[in-house]
Amino acid sequence: MEKELKDIRAYHLKVIEEKLIELITHKNRILAVQSEEIGEFKKSFDEFKPLTQIIQKTTRECLSDFQSKLDEADRQAIQQFHQQQDQLEYHASRLNQQQSQMQSIQELFEQQTRQRLQIAEMQKAKERILIELQQTKEELEQKKFLKQQLMNNFKLSQQQQIQLQQELKDTEHQKRYWNNLLQEAKGNIRVYCRIRPNSQEDMLLLNGECTLVLRVPERFLKSTNCQKESSFNFEHIFSQDADQQEIYNELSDLVQNVVDGHNVCIFAYGQTGSGKTYTMQGDDYNKGVIPRAVEQIFKERQGMLELGWQTNIRVGFQEIYNEQSRDLITNQKCDEVKLLDVKDIFEVAEHFNTAKKNRQVAETFSNEVSSRSHFIFQLNLQGHLGDKQINSTLNLIDLAGSERANVAKTEGDRFTETKAINKSLSALGDVFNALYTKQQHVPFRNSKLTFSLYKYMEGSSKTLMMVNISSRSEDFQQTLASLRFAEKVKSCSIKK
Repeated sequence: MEKELKDIRAYHLKVIEEKLIELITHKNRILAVQSEEIGEFKKSFDEFKPLTQIIQKTTRECLSDFQSKLDEADRQAIQQFHQQQDQLEYHASRLNQQQSQMQSIQELFEQQTRQRLQIAEMQKAKERILIELQQTKEELEQKKFLKQQLMNNFKLSQQQQIQLQQELKDTEHQKRYWNNLLQEAKGNIRVYCRIRPNSQEDMLLLNGECTLVLRVPERFLKSTNCQKESSFNFEHIFSQDADQQEIYNELSDLVQNVVDGHNVCIFAYGQTGSGKTYTMQGDDYNKGVIPRAVEQIFKERQGMLELGWQTNIRVGFQEIYNEQSRDLITNQKCDEVKLLDVKDIFEVAEHFNTAKKNRQVAETFSNEVSSRSHFIFQLNLQGHLGDKQINSTLNLIDLAGSERANVAKTEGDRFTETKAINKSLSALGDVFNALYTKQQHVPFRNSKLTFSLYKYMEGSSKTLMMVNISSRSEDFQQTLASLRFAEKVKSCSIKK
């Protein structure tokens, strides 16, 4: 087998060798043929080389000549292009000029059209103005006539105005005179009574506007035969439902009397917690007598200024505590309060707030914040008109509580305060009693309170006592004492 393989391999190698020899022989023949062809080509090339050089030279010369002609043609074409471009720009410029001229002509035409319309409108306006001028001329003629009439009437009115001003002054004087007579007819000393708002028990019974019935609670009856009720009569009695405005409406005539030139004193009297301070000062929502009186006087003052009066208003705030007088603005002890000039109600309010902060208050059995002093607000009004003069003072007094020491259950400093308060209130009662009995000597000097007010309680002065009472049964004795004191004051008259 191996021998056969070797023979086959040898056979194939021999065949391959023969093929390679045959290929090499063929290659050599091809190379010989190519060599011959190359020689012939080289020979031909050498023959055509001079001709080729001539052709190249001729071609270059032709190309150079053609390039020159082409450059000349380009130059001429560019020159023609620039010439045509210049012509186009010239024609475009001419066209723009013509368009501008056309636009100007159009604008001029439109302007002329508007002017013609304006001229037409002006012509119409001129016709209207001519008509209006004619009407105005006629109106001027009428106004000249009316002006002459008005001048005549004005001269007459000036004379009438002078006469009316004089009549107004005379009327004002008569008004002051008759108002004073009216106040004196009502009484130079009068007593009003106010039942504390929001009282819970019905110990008091109103019988009309001037009569009050006080019913005695059973626990205060010593026997069944005792008097069970007492009746009191006053100029006016305000029920629990009366508001601050209603109260002031009844007092406003007295305040007007100050503007008329007379001194006025208004007292708020009663036990602690009966509503004295509320009546006199009020709160942020319900103004009391003091702020309402200030507003009224400043309003009346404005009317006086319009009539030609020269006026000046001054105010002072005084506290009497333990028989010592103190200025509540300077917070210093004093024998006489210094009055401060004020321009408007806002200045008064500022001083009033300062005075309230400096006033003595303390807690007692009857009230959490009890006024332990007498508070006096003074407003002095001075004025003159020609030979007429006024100098009057309004005194608004918030008295300290009038309860007895054993009822208030005070001790220590509070007991001393209560004794001083009751002493001054007793002195005030003695003054009213002296006025009532027409004694020659009125004991104004028995207390700081009465001595501070004596010159405002004599002559043509007017005095009002506003008695504040409570309807609670536990306050019966104090209410009864307050009503009896008020009834006694009601019978007094001012010494002249």
